[in-house]
Parts: sequence; C-alpha cells; structure tokens
Amino acid sequence: MGWVTRYLVIQDGLSEFVGRAISWLTLAMIAVLMLEIIARYFLNSPTIWAHEMSTMLYGGFCILAGAFTLRHGGHVRSEVIWGMLGERARATCDVIIFAIGLLVMGIFFVMAVEFAAESWAVREYSNKSIWQPALYPIKTVIPVAVGLVWLQNLAEFLRAFLTMLGIDFEDPRDGEDSSQTDPEYVPEAQD
Repeated sequence: MGWVTRYLVIQDGLSEFVGRAISWLTLAMIAVLMLEIIARYFLNSPTIWAHEMSTMLYGGFCILAGAFTLRHGGHVRSEVIWGMLGERARATCDVIIFAIGLLVMGIFFVMAVEFAAESWAVREYSNKSIWQPALYPIKTVIPVAVGLVWLQNLAEFLRAFLTMLGIDFEDPRDGEDSSQTDPEYVPEAQD
C-alpha cells in the first residue's frame, strides 16, 4: 500500500497548495473592485475593465478551489443519513459517490479541454465590454480545475475503497488537526 500513501500525500499536497495559492486571488478581486469604486465614485471616471476582470478572477477562484474543498470534505452531503452510518458503511457510500464522480469529472474534463482548445483556436475575445479581454487564458483554467478535482476525487475514492474493504493503510490525514479537515469540527469552549 506504499504507492497509495505516496499518491495520497502528493495529491493532498497538490490540492492544499493550489487551494492556498488561489486564496490570494481574493486580494486581487478586492483590489480590482476597490479601484473601480474609487475611480467611479470619487474620481467620476469608471474603468472599462474592472467588472470583467473581477468576474474572471472570481470564476477562476471558484473552480480552482474545487479540489481543495473536496480534500477538506466541504462539498454537500446529507448529514442526517451520514451521521447514522458506521465507518465502513460511510466508506461504501463514498466509493459509489466517488466512482460516479470520477466518471462525471472525466467526461467534464474531455468537454473542458475541447472548450478551451476551441477558444485558443479562434483566439476568442469577449464582446461584453469595450475592453474586450482575451477569454482563452481563463477558459484554460477550466480543464486544469476539472483535472485537479478528478485527481482529488481519485484520492478520496482510494481512501474510501480501502476503508470499505477494511484494509489498513497509512492515511496522511490521520495526523492532521481536525479543525483544518473536519467540516463538523466545533472547538471546545474555553473557561
């Protein structure tokens, strides 16, 4: 099971790195929007690019955060049913869910690559504003993000599959602080 542990370490690390790196895009979004507010309301000279730029930054941020969110268990799950299940039953449900996820994200990946390739082929530009930015770079982010989610989905599938079978393996998450990985974590009250 050494290869599984290596894959989990590498993939969890990649998702963590990308998630933390793109979190800095929020500062860029704030800067763009603040610049637009200052230009529009204080200088009476609105920009032609701020709205589209902030939309592109936010779109990139949202889709690139998918693998990080999956790694930390932040996607939707029916907690009422989930809480009643034991560890192996939860793992069995996860195997089914992540197997479907691998198939769906695989299809999305192929579609996203075609979508981005077509945009690059025609050197697509926006016609929504006077600025008319190139769209092919931001459309390239889509297959990258879908690929990252697929890879993290594979890591979650492997975890669930081994747990479902009752096979012991070294999960790199075992030593993590639960406040960082468990969406249900509630800190204890301080006296």
